[in-house]
Amino acid sequence: MPPTLQRAACGLSLCLSLFLLACEGGRPSDFSTQSPARDLPGANDSPTETADLAAYVDPRIGSVVPGFTNPGARVPQGMVTVGPDTEGPLAYGGYYIQNTLLTGLSHVHMSAGVYQGGQFPLLPILGEPQTFDLTELGYPQPVPLYAQPFEHLREVAEPGYYSVHLLDGTQAEVTATARAAQHRYRWIAPGERGVVFAPSRDLKGYHRAEVTRLENGDLRGFVETSSPDHTVYFALRSEQPVEIVSAEGQSLAPSQTLSGEKLTLILRPGAVDSLQLQLAISTVDAEGAAHNLQVEMPHWDFAATRSAARDQWNQELNRIQVTGGRNDRLRSFYTALYRTLSFPNLLSDADGRYRMEDTVRQDRSRPRYTQFSLWDTYRGHSALLAEIVPDMYRDMILSQVEYAEIAGSLPRWQLANRNPGYMSGDPAVMFVAEGWCRGLLSQAEQERAWAALQATVTQRDDRLALGYMPVEQPAGPQELIEGGSRDTGTTLEYGLADFALAAMAADRGDALEAARRSQMALNYRNIQDPDTGWIRPRDAEGAWATPFTPESGYGFQEGTSWQYSWLTQQDYAGLIAGMGGPSTVNQRLDQLFAFPLNLAPIAWPAVQNQITFFGVFYFGNQFAPGNEHDLQAPYVYNYSGAPWKTQIAARSAASLYTDLPNGLPGNDDLGALSGWLVWTMLGAYPINPGLPVFTLGVPEFASATLHRPGGDLQIQRGEDGFVNAANLNGTELPAPAFVLPRQATTLQLDTGLLPDSRFQQAPPSLSVDGLEAFGCQS
Repeated sequence: MPPTLQRAACGLSLCLSLFLLACEGGRPSDFSTQSPARDLPGANDSPTETADLAAYVDPRIGSVVPGFTNPGARVPQGMVTVGPDTEGPLAYGGYYIQNTLLTGLSHVHMSAGVYQGGQFPLLPILGEPQTFDLTELGYPQPVPLYAQPFEHLREVAEPGYYSVHLLDGTQAEVTATARAAQHRYRWIAPGERGVVFAPSRDLKGYHRAEVTRLENGDLRGFVETSSPDHTVYFALRSEQPVEIVSAEGQSLAPSQTLSGEKLTLILRPGAVDSLQLQLAISTVDAEGAAHNLQVEMPHWDFAATRSAARDQWNQELNRIQVTGGRNDRLRSFYTALYRTLSFPNLLSDADGRYRMEDTVRQDRSRPRYTQFSLWDTYRGHSALLAEIVPDMYRDMILSQVEYAEIAGSLPRWQLANRNPGYMSGDPAVMFVAEGWCRGLLSQAEQERAWAALQATVTQRDDRLALGYMPVEQPAGPQELIEGGSRDTGTTLEYGLADFALAAMAADRGDALEAARRSQMALNYRNIQDPDTGWIRPRDAEGAWATPFTPESGYGFQEGTSWQYSWLTQQDYAGLIAGMGGPSTVNQRLDQLFAFPLNLAPIAWPAVQNQITFFGVFYFGNQFAPGNEHDLQAPYVYNYSGAPWKTQIAARSAASLYTDLPNGLPGNDDLGALSGWLVWTMLGAYPINPGLPVFTLGVPEFASATLHRPGGDLQIQRGEDGFVNAANLNGTELPAPAFVLPRQATTLQLDTGLLPDSRFQQAPPSLSVDGLEAFGCQS
């Protein structure tokens, strides 16, 4: 049997009531030239020292649409990701593994669902470049004719390093520090050596750029990119003297400046066989980029920079150590952890300067961060960072608070020094709460955060005067299909934010605000149809949207009532009662997850996911783990009396995350899907965004240790099977859920081959248990 088919057949096999792990997953031998899969010291045994867990990371996982990942070189939370850009289309992250042309190695990349990044591409060439671009013929993204065919079978991608061979015999290698990249090119074939530098071009198109050559030969400049409008600055230097000419043949002399909307330069090193370049970036100014380069790359030792990057990754990856997993699942797990530790990114320069909106400040006491995909990452990614890197997470919160002090509100989706405001709701509230409720903020920092939170939510409170955001009645079939306003789903998003806000208000002793926000957190009741139990759009006069079917996306964003009705984690008890009770809910969940078809791992979840075109189009009742709004849905069974079905549904969805290029079921959104996978594979999911409440699944590993400054969290299970009971620090859990203590903690899971749950209660719900059950304590 071919290895890929073998893995599909031999993954998690369930026979209605059994988990059977039958075989070791195979791996196509030609997928990568990286180190072969192997058991690593410390990875499958109790670790006593830092293990080389970076060997389990393959940055090319997710590089097939719709993953939008880029296999380039970066360090954890680095400002720079230097990596390959290909010809597209749909190469939103710059790279698509099925493409064949390399357009450059650029320095900013994100796994986002839109074209972002791609600034300052460099590409080694032989001869004269043909600068005509396919955009001149109407092609949507830039593809210059000097783009080079390259060999996928000789690519090497690993944490902190990327290498590619061009078909003309040239090899390009890159590695990175936090704010700078180092390039090394080797030419084998005869011809005139050159490196094309296209400062005007990024992934979206061409923009105004400016380049100045200094007396010492270094280059400095900027590009004014768009959507959102912001400027990125650079400093570039060569290990040896190079001649620099424009695409039009104009030589760039020392102290000379060139600018333009389609500025392209060629660096000519002469008759050499190798060349090294270094480039750093900044959002402040070119001097900041130059200082970043001076501080972070004081030498030209490529191997040393590459080794240091790998050491950084191993230090971070070892924050979670697991035992008892198959190699293919270890690759999926540690690559997901790698992606969660890649974002958010540094905003501040090495000298402490940073730009937020148009304000430039300097502070060396702590770094500032950006690239917050908040609507996506509050569903597991944020909680993971708050647990394993709490000091860094505190700095991220304070970065957002400071942004609010400058811009007037917390961002919804921050990119560079701007807030493009993608998606909906107030997800930054939950981001702040993850740190607040874990005690990461001082009292003074809490007061600053509270002011930012209030400034953010009061801007939309009037829109909730009816207890929901109204949606106009559909004007006709076309509008019904197109979806209309997304405000029904946004009402649910605001409910999650108000719940987190209520918890923080209670913690700070503001009982009136806690009560008010708790009531607003139950606004979902106002849009839960009493006849059907579904979340349903409602107009300003109180009439329900008609016609209505839960399979319709009218009133929702990127989904239907089938997906959005489960976005009420703060009060599943109330939602379940409004749907007609556990029996009705379990029937609907069974339909959502196609039970018992989801007992077959990979195959059936993949069918469901692809029906939606990876979470883009929703016209049915399927669960699609390729988008974020229903990631919590597998865990609803824990509240409806069938925790064994939670374990099946969650693990079935996790089976879609393979160790192949198509191993992401959707757009990773700066680590959002990866954060969900890490928790799901660990067997405990942070079900209430912003609060340290976890609900149980089933771990894929015999044991796991999360190293936390306040004390390790250890998760242990017996044989692989159903989790039927659990105890926390020796105390049996009455429900398949717990509030995670801040000190050293052991979660022991009692498993069996048959479901035989001994849990007597459901996890907490706001309308039943009150705020005190959710563990927000500063």
